[in-house]
Amino acid sequence: MARILLPEQAAAAYEIDKHISVTAGPGSGKTTVLVERYVHILREHSLSIDQIVAITFTNRAANEMHERLRTELNQMLRIANEDERRRWLNYKRTLDGAVITTIHGFCARLLREFPIEARIDPQFLLLDEHRAAMMLELIVEEVLSEFISNGHVEISRLTLGVGRSRLAAALAQLYREARGQGLSLEELKVATAGAHATEADHAQALEELEQRMDEFLGLQIKTPGTKKKQWELAVRWDEFRKLLTAIPGHETLGEYCRCVEAFRRYRLSATSTVAEHVRALDTLIWGTDLQGRVPQVCLDLFARQYALEMINVLLRVDQRLNEEKQKLSALDFDDLELRTLQLLERPEVVARTSERYRFFLVDEFQDTNAVQRVLLERLALAKGRKPANLFIVGDRKQSIYGFRGADVDVFREMTSILLAAGGAEKPLQLNFRSQPPLIAFFNYLFARLFQVPVEVPASEYKNLDQLGYVKHEKSEPKRELRDSGPLVELLITTKPSLEDDPRAEQDSRVLDAQQLARRILTLTQGPNAV
Repeated sequence: MARILLPEQAAAAYEIDKHISVTAGPGSGKTTVLVERYVHILREHSLSIDQIVAITFTNRAANEMHERLRTELNQMLRIANEDERRRWLNYKRTLDGAVITTIHGFCARLLREFPIEARIDPQFLLLDEHRAAMMLELIVEEVLSEFISNGHVEISRLTLGVGRSRLAAALAQLYREARGQGLSLEELKVATAGAHATEADHAQALEELEQRMDEFLGLQIKTPGTKKKQWELAVRWDEFRKLLTAIPGHETLGEYCRCVEAFRRYRLSATSTVAEHVRALDTLIWGTDLQGRVPQVCLDLFARQYALEMINVLLRVDQRLNEEKQKLSALDFDDLELRTLQLLERPEVVARTSERYRFFLVDEFQDTNAVQRVLLERLALAKGRKPANLFIVGDRKQSIYGFRGADVDVFREMTSILLAAGGAEKPLQLNFRSQPPLIAFFNYLFARLFQVPVEVPASEYKNLDQLGYVKHEKSEPKRELRDSGPLVELLITTKPSLEDDPRAEQDSRVLDAQQLARRILTLTQGPNAV
């Protein structure tokens, strides 16, 4: 006997023959759907309970799901006939071995299951976030000292310019973000070099500038003012050309910028009879705030040295961290994901996991990252293998872990992948948590806040998706209305602009709290309470 679900919930819970992506609003009963889907899989398929993988965001959520499943299994035992009772009793006995865990817990399980293939100690120590952060900070400080003492000029100057503590914090953050996105530092180094100008770009820009300047200086100009400017440029051009030929170093960068700015005084008006030549020279030399093409290429070449040296520091940090963790036979949370990703590149491992795990249920998918998405693709959608069934549930509007590397767009991308694989998308916009007047208010408010301006063309909607835009989805109240329900008030806090007071941003929360407290006192004790 199945639990009685509403049609929207049943559509998500009982369709187990295809991949499902569920967009679940707040208070929609998604945990109920997850548990019912889990039980329905057991009801419809003869398999071991550890062939179902349920991935939650926290250990607390995993424990809650364990307990709710235990309750459901007890219910099934009470109503099962004699033939079915033995099967449900076996499920209850083996529930403690069910794979209900976080993504990191599941990665740790796989690594310990395939320690030889993963090339790790199966008894590895898992570093908690605090200890991993402490180790990273110590290693960054050590590597900074190493680079400075070995005469790396760029790092020494960055340390003087921004301060050692800020540079160390920035390096640690860059390292965490690169690993959280699964980026190879070696590939990042190549990409960084490719994103900057090259010596060939510099030579090409200089060649074009010389050609344009020769054309201008060869013009027969009759206007006295313009002719004077032409003569002044000709006098100073040879010296200025020598300056532009050399890429500035640490000691000459300031002088280089001053000379480019000084050369601006000989700039001609683009409204004169030689306007076309003036615009060409303007693009190549002057621009605005050293934005001419030739100075920009020079400055970009200068910046490339610093960018590549930062990557070199990160590579050394990575090397030293791996050495220290190897001494301890330890892994951190990022290691769990990255090592598992490497493990699943092995065909024999994918073959064995495909046979072992048949169903995946993933909660809070809006707070996953790109690495975790690829992990689940390799586990559940392995090419050339019979795919497992993948069920994801989340809500892009409820993503709150971007600061830890979560990418809200991953939910949309995985949904598209599941649909392309024959899956279905199921909305779950019910709300059992809040009373109807509150839901009605937010439906009214957000329908307007989420509107796209009419002037935005349809072709731009793709770009909006990439920026995290989500269309408004109306929530449907399911909680019983008591009496007349609550009255909804919208309290708006006014604060100084950031230009007037730099502390305004951090003070806004204090202002919100003070205003709310005053309103509560007024409602409970009367207007004289404040």
